[in-house]
Amino acid sequence: MSGGKDSDRRFHRLADSRFRNLYLYLAFAVSILTVIGNGFISNLFGNSVLNLPFGEYSIPASSISGVVQAVSATACILMVIIDYKTGFKLGIFTFLFSIFGIARGIIATGSMASLPGAANCVIFIFVTLLISNQLAASDRFALTDSSTGLPNRYGFERALTNRLSAIGGGYVAYLHVGGFHDLNANLGRKYGNIILAETAERIEDVIGEQGDVYKIEGAEFAIILSETANYESILEQTVDAVEAPIEVDRNGIKVNCFVTANVGVSDIYDRHLSTEEVMMCTDVAMNYAVNHEETKICTYNDALKAKVARTTEVEKLIKEALEKEYFYVQYQPQYVLDGKKLRGFEALVRLRMPDGSIVSPGEFIPIAEKTDLILEIDRYVRRRAMNEFKEICEKTGDSLVVSVNVSAKEVSSPGFADEVMGVVREVGFPAECLEIEITEYSLIKSVENTIANIQDLREYGVKIAVDDFGTGYTSLSQLLNLPVTLLKIDKSLIDNIEDSEINRDFVKTVIYMGHLMNCEVISEGVEKESQLRLLNQYDCDFIQGFVWSKPLDYDAAADVCR
Repeated sequence: MSGGKDSDRRFHRLADSRFRNLYLYLAFAVSILTVIGNGFISNLFGNSVLNLPFGEYSIPASSISGVVQAVSATACILMVIIDYKTGFKLGIFTFLFSIFGIARGIIATGSMASLPGAANCVIFIFVTLLISNQLAASDRFALTDSSTGLPNRYGFERALTNRLSAIGGGYVAYLHVGGFHDLNANLGRKYGNIILAETAERIEDVIGEQGDVYKIEGAEFAIILSETANYESILEQTVDAVEAPIEVDRNGIKVNCFVTANVGVSDIYDRHLSTEEVMMCTDVAMNYAVNHEETKICTYNDALKAKVARTTEVEKLIKEALEKEYFYVQYQPQYVLDGKKLRGFEALVRLRMPDGSIVSPGEFIPIAEKTDLILEIDRYVRRRAMNEFKEICEKTGDSLVVSVNVSAKEVSSPGFADEVMGVVREVGFPAECLEIEITEYSLIKSVENTIANIQDLREYGVKIAVDDFGTGYTSLSQLLNLPVTLLKIDKSLIDNIEDSEINRDFVKTVIYMGHLMNCEVISEGVEKESQLRLLNQYDCDFIQGFVWSKPLDYDAAADVCR
């Protein structure tokens, strides 16, 4: 969440200036001084006429008094504009003080000449009252979100600025509500607004007197909690309340709707932080929570700051690596379990910087997957693997397979199959030697596009492997309807296969199911001979892992093929 141009422009108003109180009391001082000066002029000169120092001109003292009174009234109106609450009170005090002075003069002199001045003060009181009411109404409109009735982003920024300038601390949280895009698409915006209003009510109910709630933009809320609040407990309750089913009546049918909630929070005990800095810290924490499914509530701290900085750094490294070809590919051999015959290789992307340092795939792949950079990496690996293994595959026929990973984002993209086959034809790579590895997660993302791409690739002769099988994303019925050729058992299931009877039974079941589906089965991450023996007993078809070979550079992989 960012303030944007609108916010910047608003903060140029006197009412939002950091020097607001200074301006307010300067205007008050001017108004009081002019009232006193006006009284002094009236007492000294009365109704006399003053000769001007040039020419034969003169001016009534009452005219000077009127000008001074106008200056006082202008200062009072300025006070109301700066702060329509406090300024109005100070303005009323000024006018009443002026009326008192005028009344005192009338009583002392017995002259009614100053009576119009008192009438002007009464008129100015009504004018300031009118201006104050109009500004209050305008402020309510400007500070209120129309869909929820909560204070809006501008109101939040103003409240946060006031809190930071006051004594005391507290906590600021941003709550992102996910799922509104799908609800609006499926139910319509009318019901989306109903759900949004219900969500706002639930947040307010939990926060209660412990803080204030603001609707800042889209499906995001801001919360300012007092320094005595147990913010972790309160925010956990808020997340639970938001994620509870919301029932809407759609044409007489009760429909349960679900949204998700992720929260970023920062404290405001540091008096050196500006409004913008607090907002930025909270925004960073919220974005981290949104982008990491396992994190519902994220608190901004030095560790998170370092982690975000590292993420930004790695993202820049990925872009640089794509431009300057710092990426390279290693190949993990895959073997037939019975007889240790080479089946093929899985292409694995690696990143080596010019100084020789290696950036772990476990670090840069998740970061790339959150952006479109993963698409560029996938394309690079496919093209390089095809170019490097073209001649070997032409000689070996379809007995050697080169397997390349594809992200869920890519396999669900329309036209993905055509893009792959375009590279196959351009390189001249045998399509029957190419295997596309997708994850189970891919099968729940844009299902129609994913299935269409898989079917098109199979028609071209490309093999399809499901990676990380057994992690629980897909149903058996989905797989039965897909032309999958290979199931890969996830390494996490192999690690404890010797010690866990549950893992052994599960692996046996997966292999059995794979064969029932006319798929071959490969176990990845095999590191021990004892694991090999068990997998052989369970009729697993292939294995890959350090037990027989670590990933190899191309030259070493080519030697294995000879």
